[in-house]
Amino acid sequence: MWNPIEYEEPPVGSTAVVSRPTELDTLHGALRAGLDRLAHGVALLEKAGTVRFANTSARSLWSRLGWAPASAGAPLRLPSCWPQALVQVCTKGKRELLRVRMPDDTTISVVLSPLALPQAQLAFAVFGRDELCGSVELQMFALRYQLTPAETAVLRQLCRGLNAAAIAQDHGVARTTVLTQIAAIRAKTQSSSVRSLLDALARMPPVRALVPSMELY
Repeated sequence: MWNPIEYEEPPVGSTAVVSRPTELDTLHGALRAGLDRLAHGVALLEKAGTVRFANTSARSLWSRLGWAPASAGAPLRLPSCWPQALVQVCTKGKRELLRVRMPDDTTISVVLSPLALPQAQLAFAVFGRDELCGSVELQMFALRYQLTPAETAVLRQLCRGLNAAAIAQDHGVARTTVLTQIAAIRAKTQSSSVRSLLDALARMPPVRALVPSMELY
């Protein structure tokens, strides 16, 4: 359980400045920066679709989908099913699961959850990802298990759903070479199969590259 920051009240009649606002501002800034490190998009949305908060991943996703507001303070350009879902979440306290079609015709899931905040009707949106494993997680995984650049390239292709024959054709090498590299990856990561290897990658914490935090809507 999160414990509030403790601070001392100034003596009666004292002109001392209470330190809590500064500490809370620091904590708020740290949480915003931390959420910007997530590869999952997260956002706080009002019933009308206006954004109260959005991390970098959410903003990037909205730009790809063409959802970005026309101006500051304007609602997102949401699909037709979203307004009703936001009403259900914000006013009736229901949880909604939605699907979003990406430009490449793949889909991702979005969960809208109500937040029990006084005098606030907000939906907390958590967006899924359109890839098994991001480049940052893959590089961290490769460094952890000391994979070679060639093995890392093969692993990246496996994450994209390619088989050994397709990877060999893409890399211009023999299929046996790719099979040997896959065997080496499995040995280094102690994976019993390619499926278990990909499962381990899918369970990696979703993190982004270390980029400056972006301003919110």
